[in-house]
Amino acid sequence: MTHNDHLYYLDGPISANFPSIAFSTNVYDNPADILGSITDLARYFNAVEFEIGEDAESVFWSMSDDQRLTLARQIRQFTEQHSITLTVHAGWWGRQYNLCASDPGERAQAVNCLSAAVVFSREAGASSVTFHPGYRDHLDNQGLLTNLISAINQVTDRCDTGTLALCLENMGGQRPSFPVFTVEEHVQFHAQTGCFLTIDVTHLCSLFPYGPSLFAAIEALAPITRHLHIADLNDTHHQHLPLGEGNLRLSDVLNRFARNGYRGVAVVEEFIPRFSTEYYLEKALAYKAGVHELCTSRHAG
Repeated sequence: MTHNDHLYYLDGPISANFPSIAFSTNVYDNPADILGSITDLARYFNAVEFEIGEDAESVFWSMSDDQRLTLARQIRQFTEQHSITLTVHAGWWGRQYNLCASDPGERAQAVNCLSAAVVFSREAGASSVTFHPGYRDHLDNQGLLTNLISAINQVTDRCDTGTLALCLENMGGQRPSFPVFTVEEHVQFHAQTGCFLTIDVTHLCSLFPYGPSLFAAIEALAPITRHLHIADLNDTHHQHLPLGEGNLRLSDVLNRFARNGYRGVAVVEEFIPRFSTEYYLEKALAYKAGVHELCTSRHAG
């Protein structure tokens, strides 16, 4: 089986709700020109994710509240005019984003940062904002989850989220600094906060090999998932390869999410430096075209 055979393999009929393929400013290394990076990607995709990271992160936090709201309104004007779905990825690298922190002061700082991202995202017309849980430190999962739920409930008490979905991103294997919650713990998080999930498919597939355990996880998580991140990987080795560079049966995974209730986009996000931004974009556009052909041919048949 070639890589493309893996990429487009489907076990069963294709869903009419198969996710549309989108792209993140993260793969652009988050340029300082926030609006410019969004408008640039909108030439290729009907949905774009803006990540508060790298140069964009410095610019974002150097702005006053009023300046951020002005930028948000400019983004909303553009996305509404061009029918672009916008999603936002909150900042995640650093202790200032540690929502699982035991220290109340550190956790309060993370609550402040996420709250500011939520206000910006709502004003920008985003459909969802993704956040990471923080760091594992030396806590067990229940301690981490208790701290996280407390922090997120503070955010939702403080912020009018409107139709904006707040989405906890799942973490993956082979990254010991970050907490890895079980499927059941993710469901518990949803039940106790009313917030949803961003499932990074690469993270999920680094924990569950393709097969029954992965299918069961998708069945449980899809109904409470509002956002997907995608990349490729080989077997369960935690990577974020360009699409088609690994052996993940990505189309089948996305189709299973759709068949189990997921309604949203699938965003190419994260990168590894040995591949260029241009190559990630090229492979994403090829997959987007391939998915369109797959959907058209399957539905026509």
